[in-house]
Amino acid sequence: MSLNIIILAAGNGKRMHSALPKVMHKVGGKPMLEHVLISARKLNPKSINVVINSKIENIKNSFKDYNIDWYNQLEQKGTADAVNTVLPNLEANEKVLILYADTPLIDTLLLEKFINYMPEISVKVLTVELNDPYGYGRIIREQAEEEIIAKIIEESEADDTQKNIKECNTGIVFSDVKTLRNLISEVKNENSKKEFYLTDIVSIANNKGLSVAPLLSKDFNSLLGVNDKCQLEKTEQIYQNEKRNFFLTQGVTMLDSKSIFFKGDIEIGKDVEIDVNVILEGNVKLGDNVKIRSNTIIKDSVISSKTEIKPYTIVEDSIIGHSCSIGPFARIRPNCNLEENVGIGSFVEVKASLIKKNTKANHLTYLGDSEIGENVNVGAGVITCNYDGVNKHKTIIKDNVFIGSDSQLIAPIIVEEGVTIAAGSTITDNSDKDSLLIARSRQQEKKNWKR
Repeated sequence: MSLNIIILAAGNGKRMHSALPKVMHKVGGKPMLEHVLISARKLNPKSINVVINSKIENIKNSFKDYNIDWYNQLEQKGTADAVNTVLPNLEANEKVLILYADTPLIDTLLLEKFINYMPEISVKVLTVELNDPYGYGRIIREQAEEEIIAKIIEESEADDTQKNIKECNTGIVFSDVKTLRNLISEVKNENSKKEFYLTDIVSIANNKGLSVAPLLSKDFNSLLGVNDKCQLEKTEQIYQNEKRNFFLTQGVTMLDSKSIFFKGDIEIGKDVEIDVNVILEGNVKLGDNVKIRSNTIIKDSVISSKTEIKPYTIVEDSIIGHSCSIGPFARIRPNCNLEENVGIGSFVEVKASLIKKNTKANHLTYLGDSEIGENVNVGAGVITCNYDGVNKHKTIIKDNVFIGSDSQLIAPIIVEEGVTIAAGSTITDNSDKDSLLIARSRQQEKKNWKR
Protein backbone atom coordinates (compact mmCIF):
# COMPACT_ATOMS: atom_id res chain seq x y z
CA MET A 1 0.00 0.00 0.00
CA SER A 2 1.06 3.59 -0.58
CA LEU A 3 2.64 5.51 2.27
CA ASN A 4 1.58 9.04 3.14
CA ILE A 5 3.51 11.10 5.66
CA ILE A 6 1.96 13.81 7.81
CA ILE A 7 4.36 16.23 9.49
CA LEU A 8 2.87 18.37 12.25
CA ALA A 9 4.43 21.85 12.18
CA ALA A 10 1.62 24.12 13.36
CA GLY A 11 2.83 24.76 16.90
CA ASN A 12 3.53 28.38 17.78
CA GLY A 13 6.61 27.55 19.83
CA LYS A 14 5.99 30.14 22.54
CA ARG A 15 8.77 28.70 24.70
CA MET A 16 11.32 29.58 22.02
CA HIS A 17 10.68 33.29 22.79
CA SER A 18 11.34 34.19 19.17
CA ALA A 19 9.57 35.82 16.24
CA LEU A 20 11.02 33.05 14.08
CA PRO A 21 8.64 30.06 13.75
CA LYS A 22 9.84 27.18 15.89
CA VAL A 23 10.27 24.77 12.97
CA MET A 24 12.56 27.28 11.22
CA HIS A 25 15.13 27.32 14.00
CA LYS A 26 18.24 25.63 12.69
CA VAL A 27 20.15 22.53 13.70
CA GLY A 28 23.35 21.89 11.80
CA GLY A 29 22.66 24.86 9.56
CA LYS A 30 19.23 23.67 8.37
CA PRO A 31 15.72 24.40 9.68
CA MET A 32 14.36 21.63 11.89
CA LEU A 33 11.52 21.03 9.45
CA GLU A 34 14.01 20.45 6.63
CA HIS A 35 15.74 17.70 8.59
CA VAL A 36 12.41 15.90 9.01
CA LEU A 37 11.58 16.42 5.32
CA ILE A 38 14.90 14.85 4.31
CA SER A 39 14.23 11.80 6.47
CA ALA A 40 10.65 11.58 5.19
CA ARG A 41 11.69 11.78 1.54
CA LYS A 42 14.08 8.83 1.99
CA LEU A 43 11.04 6.64 2.74
CA ASN A 44 9.76 7.26 -0.84
CA PRO A 45 6.22 8.18 0.24
CA LYS A 46 3.33 8.85 -2.12
CA SER A 47 2.83 12.22 -0.43
CA ILE A 48 4.38 14.44 2.22
CA ASN A 49 1.78 16.56 3.99
CA VAL A 50 2.84 19.39 6.29
CA VAL A 51 0.36 21.00 8.68
CA ILE A 52 1.09 24.64 9.58
CA ASN A 53 -0.92 27.56 10.93
CA SER A 54 -1.81 30.84 9.25
CA LYS A 55 0.84 32.80 11.16
CA ILE A 56 3.71 30.89 9.56
CA GLU A 57 2.48 30.39 6.00
CA ASN A 58 5.47 32.31 4.67
CA ILE A 59 7.74 29.37 5.53
CA LYS A 60 6.49 27.64 2.37
CA ASN A 61 8.91 29.72 0.32
CA SER A 62 11.85 28.07 2.06
CA PHE A 63 10.92 24.57 0.88
CA LYS A 64 10.22 24.95 -2.83
CA ASP A 65 12.65 22.13 -3.63
CA TYR A 66 10.42 19.66 -1.79
CA ASN A 67 7.18 18.20 -3.13
CA ILE A 68 4.91 19.12 -0.23
CA ASP A 69 1.15 19.31 0.20
CA TRP A 70 0.56 22.13 2.69
CA TYR A 71 -2.40 22.27 5.08
CA ASN A 72 -3.46 25.10 7.35
CA GLN A 73 -4.79 24.25 10.81
CA LEU A 74 -7.09 27.23 11.22
CA GLU A 75 -7.35 26.93 15.00
CA GLN A 76 -4.87 25.38 17.43
CA LYS A 77 -7.14 22.60 18.66
CA GLY A 78 -4.62 19.84 19.27
CA THR A 79 -2.65 17.16 17.48
CA ALA A 80 -5.64 15.01 16.57
CA ASP A 81 -7.29 18.01 14.92
CA ALA A 82 -4.07 18.78 13.04
CA VAL A 83 -3.89 15.23 11.63
CA ASN A 84 -7.56 15.44 10.72
CA THR A 85 -6.92 18.42 8.42
CA VAL A 86 -5.07 16.03 6.11
CA LEU A 87 -6.91 12.70 6.40
CA PRO A 88 -9.98 13.62 4.28
CA ASN A 89 -7.63 14.13 1.31
CA LEU A 90 -6.04 10.66 1.55
CA GLU A 91 -7.41 7.38 0.24
CA ALA A 92 -8.93 5.15 2.93
CA ASN A 93 -6.85 2.05 2.21
CA GLU A 94 -3.47 3.82 2.30
CA LYS A 95 -0.97 3.96 5.14
CA VAL A 96 -0.09 7.01 7.23
CA LEU A 97 3.04 7.87 9.21
CA ILE A 98 2.74 10.85 11.57
CA LEU A 99 5.93 12.80 12.32
CA TYR A 100 6.80 16.07 14.06
CA ALA A 101 8.73 19.00 12.66
CA ASP A 102 10.48 19.63 15.97
CA THR A 103 12.29 16.25 16.07
CA PRO A 104 15.09 17.09 13.62
CA LEU A 105 17.36 14.12 14.41
CA ILE A 106 14.78 11.49 13.49
CA ASP A 107 16.52 8.50 11.90
CA THR A 108 15.23 7.05 8.62
CA LEU A 109 16.43 3.53 9.47
CA LEU A 110 14.46 3.64 12.73
CA LEU A 111 11.35 4.78 10.84
CA GLU A 112 11.74 1.96 8.32
CA LYS A 113 11.98 -0.54 11.17
CA PHE A 114 8.94 1.03 12.80
CA ILE A 115 6.86 0.85 9.61
CA ASN A 116 7.74 -2.82 8.99
CA TYR A 117 7.34 -3.91 12.63
CA MET A 118 4.30 -6.17 13.31
CA PRO A 119 2.59 -5.39 9.98
CA GLU A 120 -0.83 -6.77 10.95
CA ILE A 121 -1.31 -4.43 13.93
CA SER A 122 -3.98 -1.72 13.51
CA VAL A 123 -2.03 1.10 15.16
CA LYS A 124 1.66 1.37 16.05
CA VAL A 125 3.29 3.89 18.37
CA LEU A 126 7.02 4.59 18.50
CA THR A 127 8.18 4.73 22.12
CA VAL A 128 11.47 5.58 23.81
CA GLU A 129 13.12 4.60 27.07
CA LEU A 130 14.24 7.58 29.15
CA ASN A 131 16.28 7.69 32.34
CA ASP A 132 14.38 10.82 33.32
CA PRO A 133 10.86 10.52 31.88
CA TYR A 134 9.48 13.62 33.60
CA GLY A 135 7.04 15.51 31.41
CA TYR A 136 6.45 12.70 28.93
CA GLY A 137 3.36 10.57 28.48
CA ARG A 138 3.96 7.08 29.91
CA ILE A 139 3.26 3.91 27.98
CA ILE A 140 0.94 1.57 29.88
CA ARG A 141 1.14 -1.95 28.47
CA GLU A 142 -1.54 -4.60 29.09
CA GLN A 143 1.24 -6.66 30.64
CA ALA A 144 4.81 -5.50 30.94
CA GLU A 145 6.13 -8.20 28.61
CA GLU A 146 3.35 -7.91 26.03
CA GLU A 147 3.66 -5.94 22.80
CA ILE A 148 0.30 -4.22 23.32
CA ILE A 149 -0.35 -0.70 24.66
CA ALA A 150 -3.38 -0.31 26.91
CA LYS A 151 -3.16 3.47 27.09
CA ILE A 152 -0.89 6.48 27.24
CA ILE A 153 -1.11 8.49 30.44
CA GLU A 154 0.16 12.02 30.76
CA GLU A 155 2.52 13.12 33.53
CA SER A 156 -0.15 15.22 35.24
CA GLU A 157 -2.52 12.24 35.45
CA ALA A 158 -0.04 9.52 36.38
CA ASP A 159 0.14 8.01 39.89
CA ASP A 160 3.42 7.34 41.68
CA THR A 161 3.77 3.84 40.23
CA GLN A 162 3.09 5.03 36.68
CA LYS A 163 5.56 7.90 37.05
CA ASN A 164 8.32 5.30 37.53
CA ILE A 165 7.67 3.90 34.06
CA LYS A 166 10.56 4.81 31.77
CA GLU A 167 8.90 3.91 28.46
CA CYS A 168 7.50 7.13 27.01
CA ASN A 169 5.45 8.29 24.06
CA THR A 170 7.20 10.00 21.11
CA GLY A 171 3.93 10.87 19.35
CA ILE A 172 5.05 9.09 16.16
CA VAL A 173 2.18 6.91 14.92
CA PHE A 174 1.70 4.51 12.01
CA SER A 175 -1.69 3.24 10.84
CA ASP A 176 -4.01 3.30 7.85
CA VAL A 177 -6.18 6.23 6.83
CA LYS A 178 -9.51 4.53 7.49
CA THR A 179 -8.56 3.43 11.00
CA LEU A 180 -7.21 6.86 11.93
CA ARG A 181 -10.32 8.58 10.64
CA ASN A 182 -12.55 6.37 12.77
CA LEU A 183 -10.44 6.72 15.90
CA ILE A 184 -9.97 10.49 15.64
CA SER A 185 -13.71 10.97 15.09
CA GLU A 186 -14.22 9.79 18.69
CA VAL A 187 -11.49 11.90 20.31
CA LYS A 188 -12.92 14.38 22.84
CA ASN A 189 -11.44 17.61 24.14
CA GLU A 190 -12.32 16.90 27.76
CA ASN A 191 -9.07 18.16 29.25
CA SER A 192 -7.72 21.33 30.81
CA LYS A 193 -6.54 22.73 27.45
CA LYS A 194 -9.75 21.80 25.61
CA GLU A 195 -7.64 20.25 22.85
CA PHE A 196 -8.07 17.06 20.82
CA TYR A 197 -5.06 14.87 21.65
CA LEU A 198 -3.81 12.26 19.20
CA THR A 199 -2.70 10.07 22.13
CA ASP A 200 -6.36 9.47 23.01
CA ILE A 201 -6.70 7.18 19.98
CA VAL A 202 -4.87 4.46 21.97
CA SER A 203 -7.57 3.96 24.59
CA ILE A 204 -10.29 4.40 21.94
CA ALA A 205 -8.67 1.66 19.84
CA ASN A 206 -8.54 -0.69 22.82
CA ASN A 207 -12.22 -0.07 23.53
CA LYS A 208 -12.95 -1.06 19.93
CA GLY A 209 -10.93 -4.26 20.25
CA LEU A 210 -8.09 -2.98 18.05
CA SER A 211 -4.48 -3.71 19.01
CA VAL A 212 -1.97 -0.90 19.53
CA ALA A 213 1.66 -2.03 19.45
CA PRO A 214 4.70 -0.11 20.68
CA LEU A 215 8.14 -0.24 19.10
CA LEU A 216 10.54 0.62 21.90
CA SER A 217 13.67 2.53 20.94
CA LYS A 218 16.53 3.15 23.35
CA ASP A 219 18.01 5.80 21.05
CA PHE A 220 16.77 8.90 22.82
CA ASN A 221 18.97 11.27 20.78
CA SER A 222 17.23 10.68 17.45
CA LEU A 223 13.82 11.22 19.04
CA LEU A 224 14.63 14.37 21.01
CA GLY A 225 11.96 17.02 20.58
CA VAL A 226 12.76 20.73 20.66
CA ASN A 227 10.45 23.04 22.59
CA ASP A 228 12.85 25.68 23.91
CA LYS A 229 16.34 27.08 23.35
CA CYS A 230 17.85 24.72 25.92
CA GLN A 231 16.62 21.71 23.96
CA LEU A 232 17.69 23.39 20.72
CA GLU A 233 21.23 23.73 22.05
CA LYS A 234 21.26 20.12 23.24
CA THR A 235 20.04 18.93 19.83
CA GLU A 236 22.73 20.96 18.08
CA GLN A 237 25.40 19.41 20.30
CA ILE A 238 24.14 15.90 19.53
CA TYR A 239 24.11 16.67 15.81
CA GLN A 240 27.64 18.09 15.85
CA ASN A 241 29.03 15.15 17.83
CA GLU A 242 27.47 12.70 15.37
CA LYS A 243 29.02 14.57 12.43
CA ARG A 244 32.42 14.75 14.11
CA ASN A 245 32.40 11.05 14.90
CA PHE A 246 31.35 10.24 11.34
CA PHE A 247 34.19 12.20 9.75
CA LEU A 248 36.74 10.91 12.26
CA THR A 249 35.80 7.34 11.40
CA GLN A 250 36.16 8.27 7.71
CA GLY A 251 39.79 9.24 8.31
CA VAL A 252 39.59 13.03 8.62
CA THR A 253 42.26 14.44 10.94
CA MET A 254 40.87 16.96 13.43
CA LEU A 255 43.18 18.53 15.98
CA ASP A 256 40.24 19.38 18.26
CA SER A 257 37.00 17.98 16.87
CA LYS A 258 34.87 19.74 19.50
CA SER A 259 35.91 23.12 18.05
CA ILE A 260 34.86 22.18 14.50
CA PHE A 261 31.27 22.78 13.38
CA PHE A 262 29.43 21.25 10.44
CA LYS A 263 26.42 23.26 9.25
CA GLY A 264 25.14 21.76 6.03
CA ASP A 265 25.98 19.11 3.46
CA ILE A 266 29.69 18.49 3.85
CA GLU A 267 31.84 16.15 1.73
CA ILE A 268 35.44 15.51 2.75
CA GLY A 269 38.09 13.57 0.83
CA LYS A 270 41.05 11.53 2.02
CA ASP A 271 43.96 12.73 4.15
CA VAL A 272 42.29 16.04 5.02
CA GLU A 273 43.53 17.97 8.04
CA ILE A 274 41.31 20.41 9.91
CA ASP A 275 42.78 22.61 12.63
CA VAL A 276 40.90 24.19 15.56
CA ASN A 277 37.96 26.62 15.41
CA VAL A 278 36.75 25.83 11.89
CA ILE A 279 33.20 26.22 10.53
CA LEU A 280 32.07 24.37 7.40
CA GLU A 281 28.69 25.74 6.33
CA GLY A 282 26.26 25.03 3.51
CA ASN A 283 27.36 22.85 0.60
CA VAL A 284 31.07 22.32 1.11
CA LYS A 285 33.38 19.87 -0.64
CA LEU A 286 36.96 19.38 0.49
CA GLY A 287 39.20 17.41 -1.88
CA ASP A 288 41.98 15.00 -0.96
CA ASN A 289 44.97 16.29 1.03
CA VAL A 290 43.33 19.64 1.79
CA LYS A 291 44.56 21.50 4.87
CA ILE A 292 42.18 23.85 6.67
CA ARG A 293 44.04 25.87 9.27
CA SER A 294 42.66 27.45 12.43
CA ASN A 295 39.88 30.03 12.76
CA THR A 296 38.63 29.56 9.22
CA ILE A 297 35.10 29.65 7.73
CA ILE A 298 34.26 27.80 4.50
CA LYS A 299 30.74 28.35 3.15
CA ASP A 300 29.11 26.89 0.02
CA SER A 301 32.47 26.27 -1.63
CA VAL A 302 34.67 23.65 -3.26
CA ILE A 303 38.26 23.39 -2.05
CA SER A 304 40.20 21.18 -4.46
CA SER A 305 42.95 18.72 -3.63
CA LYS A 306 46.28 19.75 -2.07
CA THR A 307 45.06 23.28 -1.32
CA GLU A 308 45.84 24.95 1.98
CA ILE A 309 43.49 27.44 3.57
CA LYS A 310 45.60 29.32 6.10
CA PRO A 311 44.42 30.77 9.45
CA TYR A 312 41.72 33.42 9.80
CA THR A 313 40.47 33.05 6.22
CA ILE A 314 36.87 33.19 4.95
CA VAL A 315 35.82 31.50 1.69
CA GLU A 316 32.22 31.96 0.48
CA ASP A 317 30.36 30.53 -2.51
CA SER A 318 33.52 29.96 -4.57
CA ILE A 319 35.64 27.31 -6.23
CA ILE A 320 39.28 27.00 -5.23
CA GLY A 321 41.47 24.90 -7.54
CA HIS A 322 44.06 22.35 -6.51
CA SER A 323 47.42 23.23 -4.98
CA CYS A 324 46.36 26.77 -4.07
CA SER A 325 47.48 28.71 -1.01
CA ILE A 326 44.87 31.02 0.50
CA GLY A 327 45.54 33.32 3.47
CA PRO A 328 46.24 33.94 6.24
CA PHE A 329 43.66 36.66 6.86
CA ALA A 330 42.27 36.40 3.30
CA ARG A 331 38.66 36.81 2.23
CA ILE A 332 37.28 35.08 -0.84
CA ARG A 333 33.83 36.55 -1.43
CA PRO A 334 31.06 34.93 -3.52
CA ASN A 335 31.38 33.96 -7.18
CA CYS A 336 35.12 33.48 -7.34
CA ASN A 337 36.87 30.79 -9.34
CA LEU A 338 40.55 30.29 -8.62
CA GLU A 339 42.38 27.84 -10.85
CA GLU A 340 45.34 25.66 -9.85
CA ASN A 341 48.39 26.94 -7.95
CA VAL A 342 46.93 30.39 -7.24
CA GLY A 343 48.34 32.25 -4.27
CA ILE A 344 46.17 34.65 -2.28
CA GLY A 345 48.00 36.08 0.72
CA SER A 346 47.55 38.20 3.80
CA PHE A 347 44.71 40.74 3.83
CA VAL A 348 43.76 40.10 0.21
CA GLU A 349 40.07 40.32 -0.72
CA VAL A 350 38.73 38.75 -3.90
CA LYS A 351 35.16 39.17 -5.12
CA ALA A 352 33.35 37.82 -8.21
CA SER A 353 36.58 37.11 -10.03
CA LEU A 354 38.24 34.47 -12.18
CA ILE A 355 41.92 33.99 -11.41
CA LYS A 356 43.83 31.60 -13.65
CA LYS A 357 46.65 29.27 -12.73
CA ASN A 358 49.98 30.30 -11.23
CA THR A 359 48.82 33.84 -10.45
CA LYS A 360 49.82 35.44 -7.13
CA ALA A 361 48.41 38.27 -5.06
CA ASN A 362 50.26 37.99 -1.79
CA HIS A 363 49.57 41.18 0.19
CA LEU A 364 46.98 43.86 0.97
CA THR A 365 45.04 43.77 -2.29
CA TYR A 366 41.46 44.06 -3.53
CA LEU A 367 40.46 42.21 -6.71
CA GLY A 368 36.80 42.70 -7.58
CA ASP A 369 34.82 41.87 -10.74
CA SER A 370 38.03 40.82 -12.41
CA GLU A 371 39.29 38.28 -14.92
CA ILE A 372 42.96 37.65 -14.32
CA GLY A 373 45.10 35.48 -16.58
CA GLU A 374 47.93 33.02 -15.94
CA ASN A 375 51.28 33.84 -14.32
CA VAL A 376 50.23 37.30 -13.18
CA ASN A 377 52.00 38.96 -10.27
CA VAL A 378 49.86 41.40 -8.30
CA GLY A 379 51.92 43.58 -5.98
CA ALA A 380 51.04 44.82 -2.52
CA GLY A 381 48.32 47.43 -2.19
CA VAL A 382 46.85 46.93 -5.68
CA ILE A 383 43.17 47.82 -6.14
CA THR A 384 40.80 47.10 -9.02
CA CYS A 385 38.49 50.11 -8.84
CA ASN A 386 35.33 48.37 -10.02
CA TYR A 387 32.59 50.67 -8.69
CA ASP A 388 31.88 54.18 -9.94
CA GLY A 389 29.17 54.89 -7.39
CA VAL A 390 26.37 53.62 -9.63
CA ASN A 391 27.56 50.57 -11.58
CA LYS A 392 30.12 47.80 -11.26
CA HIS A 393 32.70 47.45 -14.05
CA LYS A 394 35.06 44.68 -15.07
CA THR A 395 38.83 44.57 -15.04
CA ILE A 396 40.55 42.16 -17.46
CA ILE A 397 44.19 41.37 -16.83
CA LYS A 398 45.73 39.00 -19.36
CA ASP A 399 48.59 36.49 -19.00
CA ASN A 400 52.08 37.29 -17.74
CA VAL A 401 51.25 40.78 -16.43
CA PHE A 402 53.31 42.32 -13.62
CA ILE A 403 51.48 44.89 -11.50
CA GLY A 404 53.67 46.98 -9.24
CA SER A 405 52.74 47.80 -5.68
CA ASP A 406 50.19 50.47 -4.79
CA SER A 407 48.66 50.61 -8.28
CA GLN A 408 45.01 51.27 -9.07
CA LEU A 409 43.23 49.94 -12.16
CA ILE A 410 40.15 52.04 -13.00
CA ALA A 411 37.53 49.76 -14.55
CA PRO A 412 36.37 49.10 -17.17
CA ILE A 413 39.86 48.36 -18.39
CA ILE A 414 41.88 45.71 -20.22
CA VAL A 415 45.52 45.13 -19.38
CA GLU A 416 47.04 43.24 -22.29
CA GLU A 417 49.40 40.27 -22.13
CA GLY A 418 52.91 40.85 -20.90
CA VAL A 419 52.31 44.39 -19.62
CA THR A 420 54.34 45.74 -16.71
CA ILE A 421 52.74 48.40 -14.53
CA ALA A 422 55.11 50.53 -12.53
CA ALA A 423 54.53 50.84 -8.80
CA GLY A 424 52.25 53.64 -7.68
CA SER A 425 50.46 53.97 -11.04
CA THR A 426 46.81 54.80 -11.63
CA ILE A 427 45.83 53.08 -14.88
CA THR A 428 42.79 54.46 -16.70
CA ASP A 429 43.31 53.37 -20.33
CA ASN A 430 43.75 50.13 -22.22
CA SER A 431 47.26 49.32 -23.41
CA ASP A 432 49.19 47.34 -26.00
CA LYS A 433 50.77 44.03 -25.06
CA ASP A 434 54.29 43.92 -23.64
CA SER A 435 54.13 47.61 -22.67
CA LEU A 436 55.55 49.37 -19.63
CA LEU A 437 52.89 51.60 -18.04
CA ILE A 438 53.89 54.45 -15.75
CA ALA A 439 51.08 56.68 -14.53
CA ARG A 440 52.23 58.86 -11.67
CA SER A 441 53.18 62.51 -11.22
CA ARG A 442 56.84 63.50 -11.20
CA GLN A 443 58.51 63.98 -7.88
CA GLN A 444 59.22 67.59 -7.03
CA GLU A 445 61.80 68.70 -4.52
CA LYS A 446 61.50 72.05 -2.72
CA LYS A 447 64.85 72.77 -1.07
CA ASN A 448 65.10 74.49 2.29
CA TRP A 449 61.35 73.97 2.90
CA LYS A 450 59.92 75.25 6.16
CA ARG A 451 56.55 74.35 7.62
